[in-house]
Amino acid sequence: MTVPSGWSGTELGWTAHESDQGELALQPPGQSNLTLAFWLDMVAIKSTGPRHGTILKNIGRTPSALVSWLTSNPDFLVVSKPAPATIGDGITMTSLVIGVSRSANYGDRGCPANPRCADLFTNSFWAKNGNGGYGIGGKGEVRLYLGRIKISGRAHTFLIALDANNQAGLLRLERAATPILRSLRLPTGVSSIGTPSSSS
Repeated sequence: MTVPSGWSGTELGWTAHESDQGELALQPPGQSNLTLAFWLDMVAIKSTGPRHGTILKNIGRTPSALVSWLTSNPDFLVVSKPAPATIGDGITMTSLVIGVSRSANYGDRGCPANPRCADLFTNSFWAKNGNGGYGIGGKGEVRLYLGRIKISGRAHTFLIALDANNQAGLLRLERAATPILRSLRLPTGVSSIGTPSSSS
């Protein structure tokens, strides 16, 4: 990918505040409440209540299974319904925007917006290293892109998240991240597969 050199005309560029097997997360300078994250093979976790954050073994790991779960879970608010999207060099995805439902009851004071908080995903790297998972709270919204890619003949679920503390922040982040997403190319030997799901 190509990352722009600045944010809103500043000389400072985007920075990677995390870059490991679990996540590549980019932030524009001075914007710690806005994050563009890239993930592989995330799994659904219990969104609220006792034992929130534990892996849901009955939820599939494909984009269509995750989209179905996101759009049917009452803890989530579907701000923008699932729709087909193609990013970068022909990478086929499904995109939607998720917030937290007003009826969510997280039950954990560890989230500042409790009870309006919800967990979404984790992955094997985070689970192994005790890093918990990914969630949102309060007026936070996340635009998700979910797609299927093939690496060395094996299928994987590829996710991109644009995470912001509110809707206005998400709109700013979407505008700023557009050049990055347009520049995205899969490495040699990696291919996009399948047709995106638009189920709701």
